[in-house]
Amino acid sequence: MGIFLLRMKAPLTIMLGILFSQPVLADGPSNVYKVTVTLFEMYNGTSWVTVSNGSSTTIDIAAANSGQAAGNFFAGLNVPDGTYTQVRVTPSAVFTVKGNDGAGRYTTAANGPNGGCVYSNSAAAEAECLVTVPGGITPTPDTLSTPITITNGIASHKVRVNFDTSTAIQYNGLADELFPGQPTVTMTLIPQ
Repeated sequence: MGIFLLRMKAPLTIMLGILFSQPVLADGPSNVYKVTVTLFEMYNGTSWVTVSNGSSTTIDIAAANSGQAAGNFFAGLNVPDGTYTQVRVTPSAVFTVKGNDGAGRYTTAANGPNGGCVYSNSAAAEAECLVTVPGGITPTPDTLSTPITITNGIASHKVRVNFDTSTAIQYNGLADELFPGQPTVTMTLIPQ
């Protein structure tokens, strides 16, 4: 779990959200949850404005310093003046996870025939697993509780984001494999 401020041009801060889900029979903690943000957009009431496109920066949102890494990713991005009511993040379809489902199944480095992680019942065998979501990920917009206004490059609010990956390893019984689940993302707006 990490708490951080994502700062963009003096000093806009933004939320990073991840959307990924599978039918679940058990879920547990992820101590590695690496994701690459490929597109970051903000909605100005008329259209989506691309803030970042094609980044190759990978962030481990399960790491204690995830906020610092994410903040470094967004630092220096230029956001046009305007009022923004929503954000939309498109992650890469490739995730790296490591953890267990809370019921004694631990990720291994091997992939199963259904695209998830083969599991072991031994914690000693736990390893990072690379999972690719077939067809990619369609982002869902997140509405801000208070609009953020950018005037002369200065944001009206900072956004504090908390990632919780304590239930982000999920066991799918039909596939008999472990998959990355959606982390819990909490956002707080702080007036400047």
